[in-house]
Amino acid sequence: MRKILFVAALIGAASLSFAQTKAIANFYDKYKSMEHVTDLKLRGWVLKLASSFSDDAQEAQLLRKISQLRILTMENGNLVSPNEYKNLIKNIKQEAFEELFQVRDDGQTIEFLIREKGDTITDVLMLVSGDDGFIMLSLEGALKFSDLNDLNIEVEGSEHFKKLPDDKKAIPKA
Repeated sequence: MRKILFVAALIGAASLSFAQTKAIANFYDKYKSMEHVTDLKLRGWVLKLASSFSDDAQEAQLLRKISQLRILTMENGNLVSPNEYKNLIKNIKQEAFEELFQVRDDGQTIEFLIREKGDTITDVLMLVSGDDGFIMLSLEGALKFSDLNDLNIEVEGSEHFKKLPDDKKAIPKA
């Protein structure tokens, strides 16, 4: 009996180490069922399966490092009020996320935030917010900073991953 409890505790601890943050989970739950909102969730086993079909060894290795990918999109307008957006950012930062950078371009704000445990990035969050739409990309896994450049996700705003330096220390502080 003690052995079963120990195994259950280990499994629970492992799942919590990559659990989605409360702020992100609450935000997803609020919007995912709304009309004109698309929610895509891919778990680790699907990503590992996709990695086995990749012709690019580097891409396959990166996919194996990701435990969950979620994308929430609003294409027919932005349903998120400015106040809700500010609260989301505030709550995310309270959960140990740090802003990597922010880009304002043509009426849109693109923000990249990460959460680290030691030298490992456990969470990546990209938010694209404008009058005509909203995108939230949440990625969980065990990544190195240099892996962010190699992310090849076909979502508006993700092209900014390619502009990141290989080392976090190379990003200028504001």
